[in-house]
Amino acid sequence: MAFDTTIPLHECTDAFTQSIIDDIARPLFLLDQEMRILALNPAASRLFALPAADALHQSYELLFVPDNDKTSQIAEEKQCWHAQAEARTGRRFTAEVTCSPLAYKTLRRYLLQVCDLDEPSPKSTLSSTRAHADRMLHAISDAVITADANGTVTFANQAACRLFEQNEQTLRGRLLSEVIVFHQPQHNERFEADSYRVLHSGGAVGLGDTAELLRSSNEAIPIDGKLVALEGAKGQVTGCAAVIRDVSAERRMQAVLSFRATHDELTGLVNRREFERRLQEQVVRTASTAESSAMLMIDIDRFKLVNDNYGHLAGDLLLRQLTQIFLGQIRSSDTLARTSGDEFAILLPGCDRDRARSIGDNLRNASAGFRLAWDNDQIAVDVSVSIVVIDDHMQSTGDVIIAADSAMLMAKDAGRNCVVVYEPEGHEERRRRGEAMWVTRIRDALKKDRFRLYCQPIVPVMYQTNGSWSCEVLLRMVDDQGELVPPMTFIPTAERYDLMKLIDRWVINAVTEQWRNQPTLFASIEKCNINLSGQSLAQEGFLDFVLDCFDQTGCPFELICFEITETAVVANMENAKRLIAELSARGCRFALDDFGSGLSSFGYLKHLRVDYLKIDGSFVRDMLDEPMDAAMVRAVADIGRTLGLETIAEYVENEAIIHELRSAGVDYAQGFGVQRPFPLSELGDYRPRLQSA
Repeated sequence: MAFDTTIPLHECTDAFTQSIIDDIARPLFLLDQEMRILALNPAASRLFALPAADALHQSYELLFVPDNDKTSQIAEEKQCWHAQAEARTGRRFTAEVTCSPLAYKTLRRYLLQVCDLDEPSPKSTLSSTRAHADRMLHAISDAVITADANGTVTFANQAACRLFEQNEQTLRGRLLSEVIVFHQPQHNERFEADSYRVLHSGGAVGLGDTAELLRSSNEAIPIDGKLVALEGAKGQVTGCAAVIRDVSAERRMQAVLSFRATHDELTGLVNRREFERRLQEQVVRTASTAESSAMLMIDIDRFKLVNDNYGHLAGDLLLRQLTQIFLGQIRSSDTLARTSGDEFAILLPGCDRDRARSIGDNLRNASAGFRLAWDNDQIAVDVSVSIVVIDDHMQSTGDVIIAADSAMLMAKDAGRNCVVVYEPEGHEERRRRGEAMWVTRIRDALKKDRFRLYCQPIVPVMYQTNGSWSCEVLLRMVDDQGELVPPMTFIPTAERYDLMKLIDRWVINAVTEQWRNQPTLFASIEKCNINLSGQSLAQEGFLDFVLDCFDQTGCPFELICFEITETAVVANMENAKRLIAELSARGCRFALDDFGSGLSSFGYLKHLRVDYLKIDGSFVRDMLDEPMDAAMVRAVADIGRTLGLETIAEYVENEAIIHELRSAGVDYAQGFGVQRPFPLSELGDYRPRLQSA
């Protein structure tokens, strides 16, 4: 709080001095040459209960009891005397008054200091201040230890006692170097040298981000902190303080995040990114040493059917058990990775073609003999294996992976459940032919209307007698034999060959036409969710197509909620913002799908006008067993509440997960635990099973 003054105080003092005077606890008055008050600091105003507005331009005599006028004593030299002062409240007290003349250019000013001698003694005030400081130090979470100029401990707060597993009485009186002991000898030597330097020269030093403190129980824990000098009133070093923080939890979190960045959460195997890094190292090593090595790709045949028929929990258990079977067939020096939902890869350094083929056969045979017991069923699966020998013709990881994909397509074309070794001759033609086959199938399905609409309900997790619910539209393809083909069989090819925008248009047109032909089908739902791909967001004229579908069919905008993945949003931010703005203004709603899978979500979310956050299913599925996944679900729910958005959890497999979602504050649930997908044409007959409270 600055001085209240008609003549700015900076005419007599610089800004730095002014700020110091303003914070001084002793009451101060600035007087002109006629002894009238020009300014007073907050302490003076409080002591005399005198507002600045009432004091300005008044004689300083109003501060004192009559007959104590000392005006005649004010001279060129500093004067000090005792007087009876009187506050506006009527309180009288003995004051020690010091008046110091100030010269500024041709002006004369006086600085009047008033000390209330009837106040509690400085000793008691100091004691109270010190007690307050001690309470503050005991309340903070960092460990604080102070030592005198000899390095002897004089104080330890409660956090320090917990950290060192000793009470304060035990810590006091010991040398600081005896209390703070590190696990590494070199850190002890450096700490002793740093302590000596701080106690003799002042300053501060860090304790090092690799230091590990040795506790009384001989447990070594990672710490962070610093050692700082304590100075007296005259600037002399009177001791030092060590501020130490236990960073064990942070290090564990860093380790978990580092592991998650390179490993698959479900199986514990290295993920695709880490596998490709190791593969690149092997390609470089092969080019320089001519070492024989190989890569195997394993694809679980018709794995999607397991998820569709038995649920994701069964599929996850199958993947974990197959992982153990695969590990049993390879060497400890080999790298097994899970590179996608139902795809694994193995890097075999120092392995020739024949040995790689033998391992591939063993993997296929071991998988064929495996059965997963689930709900009184024995689930059997087959695997297709492709093998690539890494030689000097492979210039990059991309070359190896393309070759493995080409051989895998051949294995699928051969009827699955087989092992195919990549042959360089004609591999590009075979790869293109295999992918062209799926491109042709997709285009044929679009032309002949051989896609089918399915749906899966999205219901509130809280019990509501009239709770609104929605559904997400899902897509299936019908093959030449009339069997349904799950989307993950053809969607990757559609994405690779820029066909998703055609599929999105088919779905939007089919849903709006379905409403025109049978509007009562959607009577029981609040929203019908439709997925949009990044290709559609980037396509010129897509918005016009969507608007035309609504106009031609009369489908209400309020019925549709478009789901956009955060990866598609990041790649097409401006188009996404424009599409959302245009359709939201007409009544459509938007959901950000797979939220949390990309760590950039929180940065751009505030710029998007979305209505729902769909929590990435990988967090929901394992939230009962993985505390970090549960924490992520709760964090997304908190973000949604903060931003006024509703949250939807995917991959909800059972009632226990629904209970946890309810506790976390998630609004809606979707998954096998709610309802398996069914044809959209049956939507009118479906009624959701309301969740119990």
